[in-house]
Amino acid sequence: MRVMLVWMVVLCGCAAKPQAALAQENPFEEFTSAWRDDGVWHDGKAECAVYDATRTIYGVERRYQAKLFTNKEYADAKTKTKSATPGAPGGGREAFKHHLREDVPTENYTYHFSTMVYVGASDLKSLKIDMGSQEDCGATFKQFVNHKGALTWHQSSYFPNEGHRSGEYAPPAGFVYQDALSLVLRGYPFDKPRDVQVMLMPDQTTTKWSPPEAKSAVISYAGRETLDLPIGSTDAHHLKVAGHNYWFAADPKLRHIMVQYSGPGGVTNKLRSVERRAYWLR
Repeated sequence: MRVMLVWMVVLCGCAAKPQAALAQENPFEEFTSAWRDDGVWHDGKAECAVYDATRTIYGVERRYQAKLFTNKEYADAKTKTKSATPGAPGGGREAFKHHLREDVPTENYTYHFSTMVYVGASDLKSLKIDMGSQEDCGATFKQFVNHKGALTWHQSSYFPNEGHRSGEYAPPAGFVYQDALSLVLRGYPFDKPRDVQVMLMPDQTTTKWSPPEAKSAVISYAGRETLDLPIGSTDAHHLKVAGHNYWFAADPKLRHIMVQYSGPGGVTNKLRSVERRAYWLR
């Protein structure tokens, strides 16, 4: 009996693997790159997408328009912001800036959410999140920086018993921000669908503290569908990830932009329009 128990312990020890080991070091290494290598990203403009959106606040579905801005720029390794010397030696790495702007009206005041993600242009690495929310009761801010093998994070919430907290840990293999998936999944191999194991850090767009740790999740292909969207009838690929649903344009000329989304908290997005413009200029 004792020998049997020893063997059971050995076998269980061999079978049990760290959660992080379930994902590849970079699960996006084989993702397609044609959309992100397109020369249009160097035209000095940004992709400006507008979505008819919903979000549940106070138990009521709120309707508004969400704006998602995407452009390429160089990220400074020291400041973790846009480089002042792009392309120069030491001038930072090429990254996508992916910024979601949401202004959600309620009966008393408007909730303002700004969630900006930096993603590596060459490897789709989740580099940084800056999330700020403001409404008449207070302001919340979060920052996550994934640099040189360490994820450093800070959260400051105005809610009672919350306030400021921070931490640092080595991100596991396959690490990705959920807030980055609306960009990263544009490169999913739609022509050869397969499950992709990742370690997913949850959505950070909330006025309260949110989980800073990643959990195991699977990206799975749910098929090709024709959607009736505000922008018109659209052929799209459907992906599922841990309760989140994403649809990406099947037409490669659209660089597989996200055309529809649905997820927790009654959040939905349906593409109304997309254009390229320098939105920071009048």
